[in-house]
Amino acid sequence: MRPNRRAGFTLIEIIAVVAIIGMILGLGIPMLGGSRFDPLENEADVIADRLRYARQRAVMTGVPHRLLIDLEEGGYVVEWFVSEDRAFGRAETGGLAGLFGGDSGGLDGLEDGPLSFVPPDKEALDYHPIPHRDMGSFRWLEDDLYFVGVDGPGGWVESGDFAIVFFVDGTTEPLRLEIANGEDERLTLEVEALLDRVRVTEGGARS
Repeated sequence: MRPNRRAGFTLIEIIAVVAIIGMILGLGIPMLGGSRFDPLENEADVIADRLRYARQRAVMTGVPHRLLIDLEEGGYVVEWFVSEDRAFGRAETGGLAGLFGGDSGGLDGLEDGPLSFVPPDKEALDYHPIPHRDMGSFRWLEDDLYFVGVDGPGGWVESGDFAIVFFVDGTTEPLRLEIANGEDERLTLEVEALLDRVRVTEGGARS
């Protein structure tokens, strides 16, 4: 009769298993930490995207755009400086009014019509939400987030409405917009006057 072999693991096998577990933990833990959702950082990225979009759309459409910010209530929306007819897609808009607006080629919610060669009444021009399902409606900050204020050419502003305007050549006034959360963590969005760039940095706008 052959003797029974004792069940178990060798030292080399145990070391190999421990090494594999260590590698898995070493790779997995940083990935889990990096995937943590940070509402403050996410909101800063969304605002930065809105600002870049408003700048690009102002250049492409030849119409001034702005990001209107309600500093007290914590909301913001992209608007363009057009007549009411063009804003709501009536006859004078033609097929170009919905450029970059909505989904499905940017024409959702707009009516095509003959292109008008009659200059619009300048007195009738005003800012209206752009024809875009998301960016053309107010987005509100989460309850834990708030706008601290804006450091712009006219000084520090922390109440009322504030407009970041982009002209048809893509230029704007340089400024810094500060947002924070309930734990007093702060991020600043720096809008540069000439470059198509919005930088998000840690800390306050006036620090």
